[in-house]
Amino acid sequence: MAVLAAVSGNKSPDDVVTVANNLAKAHGEELLVLHAISEESFEQRAESTDDYFRDDAVHDAKQVAQRIVKETLGNTDGVRLLGRIGTPASAILDTIEERNPTYIVIGSRKRTPVGKALLGSTTQSVMLHTDVPVVAVPEEE
Repeated sequence: MAVLAAVSGNKSPDDVVTVANNLAKAHGEELLVLHAISEESFEQRAESTDDYFRDDAVHDAKQVAQRIVKETLGNTDGVRLLGRIGTPASAILDTIEERNPTYIVIGSRKRTPVGKALLGSTTQSVMLHTDVPVVAVPEEE
């Protein structure tokens, strides 16, 4: 089994990776770190570059995950890096279905009740669509 950490790529070092790594070590499980590139970002890059394909975007997403892990843990030893194209929520849910992790670790932002009602969040979407325990790590302001 494994612990899945979903990283946005915007923060380094990333507390999500730290928490997920500690959880994986405590339970003797593999650490998976996932980053997703939006479909829009992929399409923009593909339009501006002749030889940019889906596999290239997945590789780029893995590179982001690798950078975050290195800057957080110092190395990527024993960490499986994953990249996907799509919304963060769909990427996480697809990975859950494929990998069947024991835990999911994801960042969460503080939002107003109105903001939560009007705008769905990745954390909420994941929590509502999986039975796997989700550890939400609050982002520092």
